[in-house]
Amino acid sequence: MRERTAAPDSRRARVFGKRGLRRQRGLSLIFALVALVAMIAASFALFRSTDSANLASTNYQFLRSAEQNTDLALNDALLAYMQSHPNAGLNILDRNSDTAGVSYYAVQQAQTPGGIPQVLANLPAPAWDGAGPVASGWPGEQIDPQSRQLRRYLVERLCSAPGAASPATCRLYEYQFPRTCQNNCSAGSSEWLPFVRVTVRIDGPKNAVAYSQIFMKGD
Repeated sequence: MRERTAAPDSRRARVFGKRGLRRQRGLSLIFALVALVAMIAASFALFRSTDSANLASTNYQFLRSAEQNTDLALNDALLAYMQSHPNAGLNILDRNSDTAGVSYYAVQQAQTPGGIPQVLANLPAPAWDGAGPVASGWPGEQIDPQSRQLRRYLVERLCSAPGAASPATCRLYEYQFPRTCQNNCSAGSSEWLPFVRVTVRIDGPKNAVAYSQIFMKGD
């Protein structure tokens, strides 16, 4: 006696097969869309990180160059205060009076909340040409051709009034005479002298600005 096996319903199998195929195609589309969104988000993140890295690199280069120009400007200011500047016209000859022509003020100037003298902070950005910044006419300014930065300084005595320094108008420190001078000095073994502040402003490309200050003992 033969056993008969029921023949599979090919039509039904084909229907199930098409339905499963359609279901698989729908899942693939969802996975593709998710992957596309993830790739777009990763691309934006990469672009932003690249821009941030370039900006940080540019700022770092500017700051490194500004440090070098700051040292040069401070040296010029110190030479002018000690009346030893190579350009004799920039030497500070009268320390008891304001002399804007050599960037010196015997009276402390109004300053910004960050402690920068407003007369220096309010300077406009320098004009530029193909070679770099254009001189602004500020006394003692210098332009560095390599970094294309303009450096300017301001020297001020920490006093509230011009004239001879006194405890009532100036911040003073006690200067001790050397031992070899104590027997020959006019009176006593020390004298009180005012403090002096030097502020440097560095202007670079794209209106970048950096400031630096030092406080020193005047005479």
